Amino acid sequence: MITIENDQFKAEINEFGAELTHLISKKDNFDYIWNDVPEVKFWKRHAPILFPAIGRSNGDSYEVNGTIYPMTQHGFARDRDFIVTTQSTSQVVFTQEANTETRAVYPFDYVLEVTYTLQSDGLHVAAVVTNNGADEMPFALGFHPAFNVTQNADGSFADYSLTLKGVKGPVEQFGIGPVPYRDGTKKPLTQAKGDVIPLTHEFLDDGLVIIANSDIEEATLASSSQPHAVTLDVHEFPYLTIWSPEHEKAPFICVEPFAGLPDQTGEPTDWLHKAGNNIVAPNASKDFAFTILPH
Repeated sequence: MITIENDQFKAEINEFGAELTHLISKKDNFDYIWNDVPEVKFWKRHAPILFPAIGRSNGDSYEVNGTIYPMTQHGFARDRDFIVTTQSTSQVVFTQEANTETRAVYPFDYVLEVTYTLQSDGLHVAAVVTNNGADEMPFALGFHPAFNVTQNADGSFADYSLTLKGVKGPVEQFGIGPVPYRDGTKKPLTQAKGDVIPLTHEFLDDGLVIIANSDIEEATLASSSQPHAVTLDVHEFPYLTIWSPEHEKAPFICVEPFAGLPDQTGEPTDWLHKAGNNIVAPNASKDFAFTILPH
């Protein structure tokens, strides 16, 4: 486990998956990142990195240039070690590279570099995906942070809402069906009241909600009864997803910046032509970044 800190925050990141496990405010020792309750076990993860896939692939497989390859849900990066390449008091850089094992399921010479930097106002997360191969490389990249939803005698899960900044039109979502696949449609997010999405367990019991608006600048998770809130600066990501375990009444909410989409229901998808996928040319890179701003 790697620890970085500054005067305001302390963060812990696991080399396994380069996964953020804690983001603690030194002001009141509040941890914004979900950690499972041993006696309940809602979800063992904290903030996994999704690469090179987001969601479950049709038939747990996909196609590239006429060849079918297996692919696990959300890809394999979250279940492999990263190497720490640079570390200072408030910053750490993790790197994961292709090897024989990954090439068997993803035939590309990729490098995934993830940098965590603590700033005075929060945690900046940057990712660089590099293609060291000779062919175009398709991929999806997502971040899946789970945020604690504190509850006491004066509050409840339903006191929380997600406020979107920058949305210029009605909030829409991708149709999901059967879960967890897209059904190929977009529809109004009827739960939204303007740019505010009230959050309830019942709303999230149907599964993930992928917001289709690509102009979201920030998303703020806040409660009318609790003191802690968090804003995500997600302007570099085209999609934002909300999720909490279905029918579990779990005390956390995932607010997830996505550069990519789950499969649409049907046959295995050719990733070079899949909606939402990123394509990186040989010997080129693509950069992504978002910031977690606790308050």
